Parts: sequence; structure tokens; C-alpha cells
Amino acid sequence: MLEILSLVACGWLMMHNPTENLRLPITEWEQSLAFDTAAECETFIATRWVKAEKEHDEFKLERYRCVPTDAVYPHTQPKK
Repeated sequence: MLEILSLVACGWLMMHNPTENLRLPITEWEQSLAFDTAAECETFIATRWVKAEKEHDEFKLERYRCVPTDAVYPHTQPKK
């Protein structure tokens, strides 16, 4: 249960894949923004995609992902 609380408390990152390589590990993606919740992050991406569609901008949805902060910056236990 403590691990789940750790993920909830850590925040969420919107990551952007700067390459066309869809197999690039998430740790090699670029951090774009940070959010308190996954819902805020996903809403931002969806809003950006809708805006791009209206403005006929190129926005590759598969190159953006919301991930818990721990997925990119693993939490380490303090040394005793």
C-alpha cells in the first residue's frame, strides 16, 4: 500500500518523445510539463490535440505520454 501512496503523491509528468523511434525508453524522452494528477496531464494532452486539429497543426499524439514521476525519477530509499 505504501508504494501506491508513493506513486499518488509523486505527481505526473508529460513526456515527449523527440524521435520517431516508438521503442525509445521513457527515460530517454523529454519532460515537457509536470502535473499533480494523471487526469490533469491527460486532459492537457487531449486539449492540445483538439487545438492542433482545429488549427491544422501537426501533433503526433503517440509521441506524448503521461507517466508517474517515479517512472522517470525512481524514488530511492534513504541510507540508514
